[in-house]
Parts: sequence; structure tokens; C-alpha cells
Amino acid sequence: MPSRDFWFSKEVFAGLALAALLAAPVFVFGGSKEIFVDKDASGAEEGTAAHPYHTISNALKNAKSGTKVRVKNGTYKENITIPKGVDVVGDNKKREKVIIESDNDNKPTVTMKDNTAIKHITVKGGRHGVRVLEDAQVHILDAVIKKSDRDGVHIESAPRDNAHRVLIDETTISDNDRAGIFSEKRFILLINSSVVSNGSDGIDLAAGTKAWLEDSRFNDNKGSGAKFILDNSDIWSKKNSFRNNKREGVEISAFGAAGNIGFKKASFVNNDRFGIARLARTQAGTKTFGGLVLGTGVNDNRFENNTLGDISSVVRGF
Repeated sequence: MPSRDFWFSKEVFAGLALAALLAAPVFVFGGSKEIFVDKDASGAEEGTAAHPYHTISNALKNAKSGTKVRVKNGTYKENITIPKGVDVVGDNKKREKVIIESDNDNKPTVTMKDNTAIKHITVKGGRHGVRVLEDAQVHILDAVIKKSDRDGVHIESAPRDNAHRVLIDETTISDNDRAGIFSEKRFILLINSSVVSNGSDGIDLAAGTKAWLEDSRFNDNKGSGAKFILDNSDIWSKKNSFRNNKREGVEISAFGAAGNIGFKKASFVNNDRFGIARLARTQAGTKTFGGLVLGTGVNDNRFENNTLGDISSVVRGF
């Protein structure tokens, strides 16, 4: 298994990019208009703190780009689409206090358009918990996304640049019937999050994805903790946990195109199959696993108690 230290340039690049991303919402929304929602309010619906809207949907109909929709405690049984440039935020910053629960499980509970955010909120049920539309840049912060009929977060394809990135931070994605996160080709940043106890894989990323995963847990899923495709991908993992999954900690497939997938300070522990499984889907794919890079020395990974072994030989899946 090839391994080399590759982390300095990648970490500097990713750190600078992440700092810029985290700062961006403050710049964009620093002077934003606020409108208010309280399901328990009565009387006129004006969107003010004194006369809030009674549903999030009504607030969003009146929200223009640059608006922050502040939602009071309660369970809001509705499916919402967040317009471009709008944030939906739990008012007291306790994510378990504001619940958006699907009213129609044939639709996503929350659909996100470009330059939108959800913060300090629980999303429950729906066809998908959250659907990120193609070409949308979004931020999901301090949320719980659970118990959807399919994927917790379902992300459509977009160019792999900052203008189309999906940033998920301090979020728990659990107990969804399919993957916790499924993404088509896209730029993904996932940090300080838990993707656990989902009905299939924790995270499933398509070929060509660019991703940085850090300080997150992909544990107790009924499939693999993570499922990646090597071809044309650029996926880097730092200090993540892949534990107690019913299949592999991580399954990596290769069809024959070059790509890079790297792990630093990861834990692959107590998975029911391999810690890392390498699956060649074509003859050409058997020759491309040099793009799988494992940290060494202080960046070494931990492998322990994986039923079939730590890292599989290259398995032919064709």
C-alpha cells in the first residue's frame, strides 16, 4: 500500500479556504433584514417580532435575498423551499427547540436554493431531509437531520468551486432510511459533524467529487461508514472516525481514471468487514489505487478489530 506525507500543502490550502468560507456569511448577511416566525402567535402576520408570521412558509414567501428568517421554538409541520439569499435560523440557538417536520413525505422537508443557510434547527422526515439544488451554495450549521425516507442530505451536482460549495458544520445526520449524505459531483466541506445510524451508508460521494472531511464521525451505519469513488475525485480526510459500521469503514471503488483519496489520523475500528475495502470495477481500475494515500508517523491511522482485516487486497468487482 503506497503511503506518503502529503498533508502540509493540502491543509494550508483547505484551512485558508475554510476560513474564507466561514467568514463569508458574516459579510453577506451582516446588514440583513430580519423577519420573525412564531407558530404560537395570534393576530396579524406582519413578520415583525411583535406580529410574527405563523408558518415558515409564509415568512419565506415574503423574504427577499439578504433576509434572515428567525424561527421561535416549536414544531412546524411543513415542507419549505428556501429562496435564494435567505437564512432560516432557530431563534434561541438550541437546535432541538425548533423542528421542521415534513407534512408531505413525497417531498424533501427542506429544499435549499443558492446562497442559503439553515442554522440551529432540527429537520425531520421527508423524501429527503434536506435537498440541495444544483448550482446552489449552501451552509448547514448546528442542525439535526433525521428520519427521512431516503437520504438525510441529498446534494445535486455542480462545479467543484467555492461558488458552489456545500458546507456542513456541527451537524448530526442520523436515522435516515438511506445514506446520511449522498452527493453527486460537487465541492463538499464537512467538519465537526456526526453521520451515524443511517439505513445504508454514512456518506456516499460520486466520482469527481472534491471534499474535505475533518473531525467527524461516520459510525454505526447499516452500510459502510463512507463510500467513495476514486475516479477524478480529490477527497481528503483528517481526524475522522469510521466505527461499528455493518460493512466497511470505507469502501473505495475505482473504474480506471486517476484520482486522490487520503486519510490522516483516522480511526477504522470494529467494522463488520474491512477497515478500508478497495474494489476495482474494471480491469483499468485495478491499477489506480496508487491514488489512495495513508498518512504515516504522526499522521498515522488507527486500524483495530475490523472483522475481515484492515485494508483489503484489490477486489475485482467485474
